[in-house]
Amino acid sequence: MEATHKIVEGYTNRKLANAALKAMALIDDCDQGTIRNPYNLASAILDDNRTLIQTIYEDGYIRFNNGWFIVEADEYCLYVDITGIAHREMGFPEYKMNDDTNN
Repeated sequence: MEATHKIVEGYTNRKLANAALKAMALIDDCDQGTIRNPYNLASAILDDNRTLIQTIYEDGYIRFNNGWFIVEADEYCLYVDITGIAHREMGFPEYKMNDDTNN
């Protein structure tokens, strides 16, 4: 289980979506599919009936929290993590943070 906090300034929406897929796979410990065929966390349906990854690909922006996972992306930063509630429920599992924001 690895959280991601990454600078994505200058990324195209496609590159941002692919980085988000990788980050979601790391935090969820399983494959997330593709932009066109997502599954697991990437396939979460939002209020506008688009998937989480489709929204990132089309808009280049997301603020998502389902009570278990947090996915935030914009033109500057990508952040994917689990909530404090999830940490407690899982008994504080082994956890790493990929953080390139302090370089």
